Amino acid sequence: MRLLSVKIFFIATIIFLVYSNEAKSQSKSHSGTQFEIAFMPDVHFHDVFADFEGEFEGLLTDYKGESRHATIRTMQAQLTSTRLFNENYFAFIAALDDAANRGIKIIALPGDFSDDGQPVHLQGLVEILERYRDKYDLQFFVTPGNHDPTRPFTTEAGKNDYLGHSGRPQPIFSFNHPNCINKSDQTNSSKNSKLPTPHDVACMDQVKELGYSGLFELLSEFGLTPKDEYFYYETPFSSYQQGVDSIGQKKKEFGFEDRQYEICREGSGGSYREEEYTLCTEIMDMSYLVEPVEDLWLLAIDANVYIPQGRSDDSSEVIFTGSGNTGYNKLITHKKHLLPWLESVARRAEKDGKTLIAFSHFPAADFYNGAAPKIEKLWGKNEFQLARMPKDSTSRLFAESGIKLHIAGHMHMNGTSVFRDSVSRRFMANIQAPSLAAYVPAYKIVRITHQSDFAEVETVIMDEVPDFDTLFPNYREEWNYLHSIDYPSNWNLDILNSKTYSEYTNWHIRELSRLRFLPREWPEDVRALLSGMTGQDMLIATQLQSSALFTVYKEWLKKNDKEIENMTTGFSHEWVQARKKAVSIAHEAGFNLSDFENWDGEDLSVDFYRLRNAGELAIPDITEGRMNQYLFIAKILSESAVNIVNQSKTDQQFHEMFKDRFRTVFDVLTIFRDRLPDNNFQIDLETGEINNINIE
Repeated sequence: MRLLSVKIFFIATIIFLVYSNEAKSQSKSHSGTQFEIAFMPDVHFHDVFADFEGEFEGLLTDYKGESRHATIRTMQAQLTSTRLFNENYFAFIAALDDAANRGIKIIALPGDFSDDGQPVHLQGLVEILERYRDKYDLQFFVTPGNHDPTRPFTTEAGKNDYLGHSGRPQPIFSFNHPNCINKSDQTNSSKNSKLPTPHDVACMDQVKELGYSGLFELLSEFGLTPKDEYFYYETPFSSYQQGVDSIGQKKKEFGFEDRQYEICREGSGGSYREEEYTLCTEIMDMSYLVEPVEDLWLLAIDANVYIPQGRSDDSSEVIFTGSGNTGYNKLITHKKHLLPWLESVARRAEKDGKTLIAFSHFPAADFYNGAAPKIEKLWGKNEFQLARMPKDSTSRLFAESGIKLHIAGHMHMNGTSVFRDSVSRRFMANIQAPSLAAYVPAYKIVRITHQSDFAEVETVIMDEVPDFDTLFPNYREEWNYLHSIDYPSNWNLDILNSKTYSEYTNWHIRELSRLRFLPREWPEDVRALLSGMTGQDMLIATQLQSSALFTVYKEWLKKNDKEIENMTTGFSHEWVQARKKAVSIAHEAGFNLSDFENWDGEDLSVDFYRLRNAGELAIPDITEGRMNQYLFIAKILSESAVNIVNQSKTDQQFHEMFKDRFRTVFDVLTIFRDRLPDNNFQIDLETGEINNINIE
């Protein structure tokens, strides 16, 4: 009997262990599911081969051996904009091909998937999304940005700078736009022969800018409404939550009219509305939560905030501001209905073991790595897109909601930041995904294993883009026209020698710096120095002790055609002494003074913007030697005690002015370089720690 009991116990133990191991194996298999999502913000899709139904059919262009009509923006417009308008058509297709070939099935488009929400381009975007959905079984999830829509309701619109015949600009506007209504009053005459003469205005309603209603109608299939294959779906307005049988309700509560909220000039409407609030209007909120595959929650946040500002002349409609500079700072005051919903989603995700990833168009944390005060000091509080910077109080609310991982766009920057709340001990990692329409063109892949404490982020650079140079012959005709009228701000024709798409976007940031950023953003005195100094001159100037005034130096620059060969006006002796010191300190640091002669102020300014926009991705375009020289000068200037306060530019001494201004320039450049890992890295979702990883 005892032997039988032992045998029974032995058999029962084996059965228990087998069952237990099988259960653990099944549990491990379930918890070990890896989710993989591609994030492609700021595509700014422009259908270059769209069928324009109006007075301008486009320019004949050879595309893959076939003659096509292309309706495109001018190169001049592209090189003075923070984004490309035309070549991103080819880049987007290449990125989708790349993601599909990697086996990725889920693709998120965090805003600005269009460039101002024109139906002609949105229809082309939908065709591409449907083609890739059907061919590769891809799932797309969109959330709007400030360019889609530009305003909450459809507006008459158009552009002055499409490229027309003979290289001249071609204005295209919708029929009820003033430029079309008053078309007969317009002439092509120009008082300045050096300005481009546009063609007559072409009119077509395909270039209207759609509001939420039009966007929803065209894009509802891409995450904006539930599908039977989704495991779960809700919006901030849903009357149920997961855990309740919602299958029968999936077709309810998700129409355009079901997703309205009230916004007022002074703040949130609805239950948050104060008695004195004015211009209160209902508009759509496209936010949603979707579970596309079991246990993965994607939280798509519509962070657009369009604030009512007044009424049109006939008082028939409310006029709204754009959403570009509002973002989360205004969301917490004007879309308060979202805050408890975000907290609820995060709480339920943790409770029910869901892997939660939030994404929206706007950054939810500091995207300048703490450089904002220095930027404001030199460039001004309204420059460098500082208006788009989330306040700490804003990021704190976001972190307190319990959302740990957020993917953003909007800035066309590649970067990583982690906001930590010292009180709640919570953190929120904000990943800035770059744009395919800017330098460096790339998208992000987030890989996360269910119930794991780590998320892996890979950055995919779109170096090779088939057919990206298709439109180059049209641009050459444009350049020839601008050259023929001696246009003073013509772009550099060498951009058309680009062999790869990444090289092309590198040219874009160089020309953008020259034609827009430097003239518009930088103080006059700093621009004067950048235009006249080499790296060697800058290193020497760090050692200068001079009584010469900056006004004298500027006059010297003019007389010598902005080329510094020797400092002969006002402080030649001081310059010679400073040069000797520079030779010595350079030698001690392992440099030769002549090493610094290989770059100048223009190179510095371009590298400044490369690092700002691309972080680690910019390093290959900046030689290691030049980067080390930048850091060396930054170190020297950081040790300077010069601090100019309320001293006029005409009275300040040259060496003080240089050290004060350029210390800030090099400080900010160093901050842009010394950021958290932003190429391939791992996020610890328990601690918020970020570490570089190698991805084969």
